Amino acid sequence: MKPTVPTIWLRLSVATALALAGVALVFVLLFPSTPSSDTVAAPPLSGTQTPGVPWFVDVAAVGGIGFRHFDPATPRNYILETMGSGLGWIDYDADGWLDLFCVQDGPVRSSSADGLLPTNKLYRNTGDGTFADVTEAAGLARAGFGMGCAVGDFDGDGFDDLVVTCWGSVILYHNEPDGRGGRRFADVTARAGGLHDPHWATSCGWGDIEGDGDLDLYVCNYVEVDLANYPLCEYGPEKVLFNCMPSQFAAVTHRLYRNEGDGKFSDVTETSGVAAASPAPGLGVVLTDLDDDGRIDIYAANDMRPAYLFHNQGGGKFVEKAMLSGCAVGSSGENIAGMGVDAGDLDDSGRPSLFVTNFHGVPNVLFLNAGRMHFHYGTHRSGLGVPSLNRLGFGTVFCDVDLDGRLDLAVANGHVERHAAEVYSAPYAQEAQLFLGQGSGRFRDGSAEVGVYFREPRVGRGLAWADFDNDGRPDLAFSHVGGPIALLHNRTETAHGWLRLELVGDGKTSNRNAIGARVEIETTAGKQVRFVNGGGSYLSASERRLLVGLGAAKRAERVTVRWPSGREQTFTGLEGQRWWRLREGEALPEVVEPKPPSKGR
Repeated sequence: MKPTVPTIWLRLSVATALALAGVALVFVLLFPSTPSSDTVAAPPLSGTQTPGVPWFVDVAAVGGIGFRHFDPATPRNYILETMGSGLGWIDYDADGWLDLFCVQDGPVRSSSADGLLPTNKLYRNTGDGTFADVTEAAGLARAGFGMGCAVGDFDGDGFDDLVVTCWGSVILYHNEPDGRGGRRFADVTARAGGLHDPHWATSCGWGDIEGDGDLDLYVCNYVEVDLANYPLCEYGPEKVLFNCMPSQFAAVTHRLYRNEGDGKFSDVTETSGVAAASPAPGLGVVLTDLDDDGRIDIYAANDMRPAYLFHNQGGGKFVEKAMLSGCAVGSSGENIAGMGVDAGDLDDSGRPSLFVTNFHGVPNVLFLNAGRMHFHYGTHRSGLGVPSLNRLGFGTVFCDVDLDGRLDLAVANGHVERHAAEVYSAPYAQEAQLFLGQGSGRFRDGSAEVGVYFREPRVGRGLAWADFDNDGRPDLAFSHVGGPIALLHNRTETAHGWLRLELVGDGKTSNRNAIGARVEIETTAGKQVRFVNGGGSYLSASERRLLVGLGAAKRAERVTVRWPSGREQTFTGLEGQRWWRLREGEALPEVVEPKPPSKGR
């Protein structure tokens, strides 16, 4: 008899629990005096702000962000219904204030009876903590079954463009003058030529795969859904219709599109080697140089199939090496329900490690980068394992929320099954989490201390960070199934210093966005390494500029940038509490002081 979805997940959960127990036993025997990070008791719930401890307040409503996700729920409980949609930060008018783009869903089966459907939304940052809805004026009032987005200047004109993934298509928007002194977006998908993806596109990310200075595009595809022949997934004697597993649908090859430099794109999925990997349901992707060879690699998180690690061989060619590299499956060889992903230097190795969110009942996964394209399973020691067992993770981001010089980790949580209480004995709505970096690849769960939002169950999906008010503290934006956006303003009281580093490539051998750059920041307290990544999280796009916490240091003694072209530059004596623009090939950094934009535009 074919096992039901709950049976499959029970087996996986039991196997993972045994693995956790085995690892814990070995660790205690070998290191009896060292307490496991996963067993640290959680602090009591805090309803008030404590100086030095991160604190967030949801300001979406007072800030004028009225977006609410369209919940496409039906009695049939289609797999598309609870995947949600993402959001992205984009300074579309290049005024120095990040604007917020929200992707909208639509009905699974649309009809004339639906009436006027909600559209994607663009909220312009007014510079005073509020946002204005400029969707119509910006040319983005489009309805449909949207999923995710990515932000990047694909034509190198100095203005970020936008790509939106949908069930059945990928849409490319070019950022253009509106003729009135402002900016708007034009749909140039048809003009771009090769951006044809009739499948269910999810997360996507920009990166220069060939080193020619042009941004190329990777798109995750999920599964093929035929509504006319949809499988019947029932649970229990009452035959509750539940969300079918992705394994009950045909998987689809992801797509890679090469930027030809003239506004057109070519589908290079076959010639690049991406198509050589077995099709898998992709949900998250990050593009970064994983082996420090100067070429950008691609890591894609797949849902209940082994992850992909496409190792860049040069010349736009890739070889899939996730299984050989140790980052394809969990610690016991089990598949990961990979949803969201991010990359960062967590253990002071100078290399980007990988974090992947996972299903309820099994831990999220941390792969520590050991160098030379090898990864170690680091979940249990990190403190990220046990606290995630009772969550189902989606969007995730690394950022230094308390500016202490150590990356922290935020995770959006929420089940995929509306009847989760009946089918999985788990809640549908779940609390988000914030893990505070302790250094050396260890974290503690600070969710109970950091604000009301992290104690409110939501059906979380997208997550992106940005310092939207330019105060030097990273803020967080969450999307939810059937709910409003949460815009969490970071109000942490701290004396820690910070630097904002905006990297601008030469547009010739480095892309203007400097995606793929590696940055070393040296202070009197030590050294940090940061990366300018493409993609990341789940269906969402975070701020690309680097916001670096300095801890007690007042400035960076040295900042060394290795540009995507391979060129290295060193900048010295960068004072803290400032925004520095570093241009490839220019010796002197530029201090940026954005002025509040005109409200009349």
